[in-house]
Amino acid sequence: MSTAAATAGAPAAPAAPLTFRDVLRIDVMRNVWLAQVISLFGDFLALFAVIAVVSFRMNGTAAQLTGLQIAYMLPIVFVGPIAGVFVDRWPLKPTLISSDLIRAVLAMLLIPSTAIWQVYIVLAALSCVSAFFGPAQTVTIRSHVPVNGLLAANALMQLAFLGSRIIGPATAGAIVAAFTPRVCYIVDVISFLVSAALIGSVVIRRPAALHAPAGSSSNRIHQIWIDMKQGMSFILHHAAILFFVLAMASGLFTIGCFAPLISIWVRD
Repeated sequence: MSTAAATAGAPAAPAAPLTFRDVLRIDVMRNVWLAQVISLFGDFLALFAVIAVVSFRMNGTAAQLTGLQIAYMLPIVFVGPIAGVFVDRWPLKPTLISSDLIRAVLAMLLIPSTAIWQVYIVLAALSCVSAFFGPAQTVTIRSHVPVNGLLAANALMQLAFLGSRIIGPATAGAIVAAFTPRVCYIVDVISFLVSAALIGSVVIRRPAALHAPAGSSSNRIHQIWIDMKQGMSFILHHAAILFFVLAMASGLFTIGCFAPLISIWVRD
């Protein structure tokens, strides 16, 4: 009796971690990952096509090329915290699909852009919309992948990012040399449309535990402000998280601003 009682009261053994194959058997995760791979490839294709155009066709200066990355990366710093609060209140699937469709329209605007300031505006707008897509994608994965599969799911998303970052520039260079930068922009537009179609083909639900607390219309704005302050306070009062956020932001921003200057070195 005592042995049986002790066994019943013992904590359950943690479930074995899921593999990449196990995680990709989940319909939502598979489609979200494929959408990420395709849209990221299109993103990097268009971004490096823009860098090639500004470097070699517009004869852009080092400051103008660095401005491209600033226009693309800086809005996320300011829009990201606000976007996360709104995503907590919006339905996930419409948020993801509308973000892809809006980005497809914005990417199309790169085709007629002939001045550097026009490119800055389009890249900044793309960045702002992506700031809403990212948190919605993260919540979607958390909602449909079990806890023991989150490590594999996150690793797959990072593989998609890094793989696109490696393949995108080389492919963009080949397409720009063989055809025109417009082909890269069109591929980017198509990638967003395919991403929206993949996400639209699965059922995405947000668990009740991940729903933001409901509030009346009179205090909704105030509640959003409270949520933003709580999120910032959580980061500021946890040294490890604060260090990680600052280190990642600084590293990515520095690398992103330095990378375009390579084209100046090649050109001159």
